[in-house]
Amino acid sequence: MSQLIKVTFTSTSGEETTGFATLLKNDIVELPKRMALRVSTAADAGEGYVLVAQYKGKAAPMIHIAGPSYQLDKKHAISDPWTKRVAESFRDPNTDQSQAYGRYCHTLSAAAVVGLVGYAAGRSTWSITVVLNCACLAVLAAVLLVTGATFLKGDK
Repeated sequence: MSQLIKVTFTSTSGEETTGFATLLKNDIVELPKRMALRVSTAADAGEGYVLVAQYKGKAAPMIHIAGPSYQLDKKHAISDPWTKRVAESFRDPNTDQSQAYGRYCHTLSAAAVVGLVGYAAGRSTWSITVVLNCACLAVLAAVLLVTGATFLKGDK
């Protein structure tokens, strides 16, 4: 049984093409005709190129066998360390991550409002501490609401 695998072709001339290829048994990758044509055109022109497949979260280089057939080089597959991926998800989140962060902030904002109401209703007497706690919860709810709205703004 075969499956699709994401393959990126990059040449020294700056051309970069990403597509899907067929991953067969024994880690053999069969390139589609258009991508195989780009590879042969680059080779005929004397350009350098590299083919990399995304395999199980890692970038695995591909070794040419014959024609459009390539072997995955799992020994030399690389991936970013998880600490870098976590930092990047907060520093430069993609659209889905931004929306998830926005929904999370809105949920926490609603929880702060519910906490404020429950806390205020549960007090029989009001003191300066109760007022300060209620004010802190109200400010927290407002900040989380604005933060969530910022994350949910999306791309223009």
